[in-house]
Amino acid sequence: MKVLILGYSNIVRKRVLSVLKEKKIKIFIASKSYKKKIPGIKRQFQSYEQALKKCKPNIVYISLPNSKHYKWAKKSLNCKYNTIVDKPITSNMKQLDELIKLSKKNKRLLVESTFFNYHIQIKKIVRMYKNDTYKKINAKFVIPKPDKKSILMSKKLQGGVLMDMGPYISSIPRLFNLKKLKKKRIKVKKNKDKLIMSIKFLMNFKEGDYNGFFKFGGKYKNQIIITNKKTKSFITRVFSPPYDENLILKSISKKKEKIIKFKKDNSFRNFFVEVLKTIIEKKFNFYYKRMRHDAIFRANLNNKIN
Repeated sequence: MKVLILGYSNIVRKRVLSVLKEKKIKIFIASKSYKKKIPGIKRQFQSYEQALKKCKPNIVYISLPNSKHYKWAKKSLNCKYNTIVDKPITSNMKQLDELIKLSKKNKRLLVESTFFNYHIQIKKIVRMYKNDTYKKINAKFVIPKPDKKSILMSKKLQGGVLMDMGPYISSIPRLFNLKKLKKKRIKVKKNKDKLIMSIKFLMNFKEGDYNGFFKFGGKYKNQIIITNKKTKSFITRVFSPPYDENLILKSISKKKEKIIKFKKDNSFRNFFVEVLKTIIEKKFNFYYKRMRHDAIFRANLNNKIN
């Protein structure tokens, strides 16, 4: 099997490459900005177009700035390649629907690479609370302020909190079965370039409350707290779970405190294994439904902000 990666991002270096090498996959990388030799890959390109034409890969993984996702996903699908795209897959619903239509036409995979929920820790807490008739969810994700040269801080490249962290925000209601939104309150802060630097919200669903705070700039915080009538549970490192650490889930009830320790788990590996299986089975509707749900949720947030 051959995988062509467009872009040489941090996520590629820290998460993707090790899994592909572990699976004995032939790796090709196209990067315009990184010109040094990358060890352990089959071939390196500086032109995305040339790479798409010459590699003939089984899968194209797009890990470029957000503003380039739609363009290169469309080119990949037009070449009839299975296509994985870093989050967020597109900037708007119109782009996503066009890519889904193209994916269906060419019978090739299209999926957004949001994979935090493939970790054993989040799977466990979802099982614990998903079917509760009412629950309260408090999610926080704060990272130190990115360097001003970072693509996260570029409006032109579609950075900002809503684009970078929006896929996490929109995943939570889907995972925990929050369906019927009754009302929402949203507060955002922007920098001088009108880039969203933080978003704080309270959403009241029929099935529970969802309280969130996501921010660029501040002391690192990455957690979810969930309560129902009987218990209160805590997990950390939720949205970027490390593959080389043992994480825990703490659950508190009136009678006792319980700590569940998890074995080390690689969320990207779990996601990629599922992707390979899905390509063989050619059952892509699950991904279409998931991507549309999350994109609609983000669009509604964006409309409320603007």
